Amino acid sequence: MSAGFHTTRWTLVLAAVQPDDASARRALGELCQVYRGPLLAHAKRRGLNAIDAEDAVQGFYERLLRLESLGAARQERGRFRSFLLGSFNHYLADRRDYERAAKRGGGMVASVDSAEFAIEDFAAETPDAAFDKAWALALLDAVLARLQGELADAGKAAWFEALSPLLGGKDDAVSQAKLAVQLGLSETAFRVALHRLRKRYKELLRAEVAETLAKPEQVDDELRHLIAALRG
Repeated sequence: MSAGFHTTRWTLVLAAVQPDDASARRALGELCQVYRGPLLAHAKRRGLNAIDAEDAVQGFYERLLRLESLGAARQERGRFRSFLLGSFNHYLADRRDYERAAKRGGGMVASVDSAEFAIEDFAAETPDAAFDKAWALALLDAVLARLQGELADAGKAAWFEALSPLLGGKDDAVSQAKLAVQLGLSETAFRVALHRLRKRYKELLRAEVAETLAKPEQVDDELRHLIAALRG
């Protein structure tokens, strides 16, 4: 993706004004799929059990994918992260009111079956902090998946397995020498390959962050926020 980012998935969603806009709905669905985990983490920290958390996220997505809340999205400075969390909190409040009304009326709120809740507990985190931390982890997973796919397509799947633990910038000369032998590279060629992979990783990271923003100038600020969330 170029430095200007052109039209990202989120800017496409923001530009949509009609509920039957298939392209916007598809773009929103892709973003929701990638960042579903943070909502589950947030819901669980709000006190929902595994099944109710899954049920809440599913119900929220069914509402969101009808593009009912795009007007509110424009108030969130173009950050999909802020929009998603704010919209989800509104949905949880509506859901809680509905459940209370159902109990007063003697009714029951049905819950759907769900897969095992696999999101980290984040037991020491506030609900919002749990969301941001899970968001950052989901983003990094998405970037690594894209990088792994690129290397696999280039016939270098083994390179990803060997080099991905070094993407964070930690250099160990002994380990690198062993990996160079493992990959059949000279130490110089290995260092060049690692440098290029780290560079590509950073490019994909910025591109993935940009997909969740409407303005390119927000990327650095968003990256700082997510790094802080991981460290917190």
